[in-house]
Amino acid sequence: MSGKVVELLKTLVGLRSPSGHEENVREFVIDYLEKAGLSPEVDEVGNVIVRTVRTVGAGEFWVTAHLDTVNTNYPFRHENGICYGTGVADDKASVAAMLLLARELGSDLNLNLAFFVDEEETGIGSQHFAEKERPGIAVVMEPTELKVCNQHWGVFEFFVTVRGKASHAAVPDAGINAIDGALKLVERLKDLSLRHGSIFNVLSLESEPKDLYITPYECRLKAEFLLPESSRVVFEVMQLLEDYDYQILEVADPFTSGLSAEMLEEAIIASGMIPEKSSMPSWTDAVNLKKAGWDAVVFGPGSLATSHTERECVRVEEVVKAVEVLKNLSRIAASTKSHKILRNA
Repeated sequence: MSGKVVELLKTLVGLRSPSGHEENVREFVIDYLEKAGLSPEVDEVGNVIVRTVRTVGAGEFWVTAHLDTVNTNYPFRHENGICYGTGVADDKASVAAMLLLARELGSDLNLNLAFFVDEEETGIGSQHFAEKERPGIAVVMEPTELKVCNQHWGVFEFFVTVRGKASHAAVPDAGINAIDGALKLVERLKDLSLRHGSIFNVLSLESEPKDLYITPYECRLKAEFLLPESSRVVFEVMQLLEDYDYQILEVADPFTSGLSAEMLEEAIIASGMIPEKSSMPSWTDAVNLKKAGWDAVVFGPGSLATSHTERECVRVEEVVKAVEVLKNLSRIAASTKSHKILRNA
């Protein structure tokens, strides 16, 4: 199967799909699924949905991945069993695993599949899906190095504008440098993060004016707090931001997976592997599913650490193993025990 993985990843990476522009990869996925004997549908926002089985009386079991990537363009290459390129791990290795699963099992597939749009920016794909579908159980495929991420961190993301006063750059004392003010705010936010055991990231910093010898009179800061557990830090950050103009972009509580992680672990064991638990510190589509009442776990081939960078990569062997896990998950989801549990969910 390794050769099929490489060829499929080469094709998928070659189909650029930055958030909001997933058309080419979506058409490829639809064609691939149809050739596998399945009947994919496209919903109102562009998600590709494959409904192979319905569970009477309760939510269904789904495997999901996202079609979009960040807006970079690192070319595909394959060296020593490792594939490189934009989106190869986040999230096209997972897309490839789902497609290969569909090709192998065809109409015998006992999992529903969803390929979401716009995960990297707005999350509109999974949000729309979660609002439309009855809450069920989901494996959200993301680069976890095949670890079972049954602990999902929370996130608090925001914009804040720090204002100063303009002056000629040669006379800075006549103005108030907004960048200086923003850096002081960053230090206060870092201190809050350390005291509460969270992770603080500055995502962007922009000032006005640009390319003029004027003391910056405005600085816009985009930042996030990653929350391994519920914390007072969000409340204290909100208090700190009251002195500024700010906009909240995302708030999500941390959560723990339930039956989804148990079934995934069973599938991993059936594949001859030892389950390894971990946590997901990044926002994923699992957040939108959880908000809508779903039980979701995050799992997939590739490493989050190098994703979005020129070093992004995935081991071909991990994709092969992911396909085997999904095959066993399909069998487990079809078992009498699993259907009974799902009916009572």
